[in-house]
Amino acid sequence: MASRSVGRWSDRLRLLVFTDGDYGLRILENIRLRGPRDWEITNVPLPESLPSIVEEPDLLIDGLVPEGDWDLILFMGESPSAFTLLPSIAARSSSKAVIAPVDDYSWLPLGLERQVRSELDELGVASVFPRTFCTLSPIGVAPIDEFAMVFGLPLLKLEVEEGRVKSVEVMRGAPCGSTWFMAEKLVGVDVGEAGAKAGTFVQIYPCLASRHVERLLGDAPIHVAGHIAERAVEKALKKDA
Repeated sequence: MASRSVGRWSDRLRLLVFTDGDYGLRILENIRLRGPRDWEITNVPLPESLPSIVEEPDLLIDGLVPEGDWDLILFMGESPSAFTLLPSIAARSSSKAVIAPVDDYSWLPLGLERQVRSELDELGVASVFPRTFCTLSPIGVAPIDEFAMVFGLPLLKLEVEEGRVKSVEVMRGAPCGSTWFMAEKLVGVDVGEAGAKAGTFVQIYPCLASRHVERLLGDAPIHVAGHIAERAVEKALKKDA
């Protein structure tokens, strides 16, 4: 489990999760499995068969947002139509912070991201749109930071013995769960191959990021996730040296 000595949220994190399909459900499963036991997590499925152009989002989310005090919205939409609902959802909740990962550019084109972010800003809601989700890091907003201390940019602690990886401790892992899978597979691997193999292991998990090359990233998101895992291992090896 990640170290939580920095940016600690004063109370248990109350997390309202919106899912739009298998992508979000798998991440939700990992968060429930590996997140702190005191987190309060509620899942709300987004409406199915949304129109390609959402003209009245308030009507579509009528009765969707549960009552309660929420610290953080985790919004995992899988289409532009779904993301169009986000400002209205935020307006009806008590949360002042949103994490909305984008592991496929087609779900949230950059222009729409700017529009949604602007609307959230007007509501006084802090927001991050990590591309990919495993790039998430603390930003100075308490509920976002509390989540990002546990899930986001991988942080590892490695133990090496006789030139091979003896053990891997996940201090912070990718929300999809790929970091823990990678950590198990790395045990026994030669340290000279550990970084490259880490990237491969993440991609065969399988990683949930898109395999299509995106101009914004200059690569396919799944390859970006692999490079992130590789760098995390290399950084941990330097600390162990």
